[in-house]
Amino acid sequence: MREAELRELRARERDQSKALQASVQQATRAKAKLRRLATQADAASSIAEVEVALDRLRAAPGSDARAASIAVPQRIIESAATPFTQGDYDTAMDRAAQAEQLVAMLQQPHASAKTATRGPEVPFDLGVALRVIEDSNLRRQPRRTAPVHAVLPRGTMVIARGYRGSWLRVDAGNGETGWVHRSLVDAP
Repeated sequence: MREAELRELRARERDQSKALQASVQQATRAKAKLRRLATQADAASSIAEVEVALDRLRAAPGSDARAASIAVPQRIIESAATPFTQGDYDTAMDRAAQAEQLVAMLQQPHASAKTATRGPEVPFDLGVALRVIEDSNLRRQPRRTAPVHAVLPRGTMVIARGYRGSWLRVDAGNGETGWVHRSLVDAP
């Protein structure tokens, strides 16, 4: 009887997970549609919100240790200025959204290495283009002891699709997918 109940609970959990993923995809599509309809005021507001969040991150305790990580969304939000001044507000909104996702990742409380890899993966609404800053192992799971799937040479461009703790799930240009620690990537 317990086995049957356990199977039913697992099936229910899978169904709920699928429904949640469908809802996230639907929300992502709606956000993308809104970004395409962005006005100058919308883009300026989004950029300003990210800049305020970055200021809060810099003022938070322990920000010195995360300075390199904070610099990544800072560079992305700075890169939104060019399309904004050219009237390309949807691109400016996309870059603000990318920076915002990285800020949200940095705002997560730091857990131990064990608990950080057990938590759920947080998918990004919008892929974030990043560059590998040194030869890096692309791992099968988000932990330092996980098997290496491939080696990404310095300068490789990747698209971050989500994160778990301090690890980013990335798509490499060669079709490889895996995990890389956030300290090994930077804004392009």
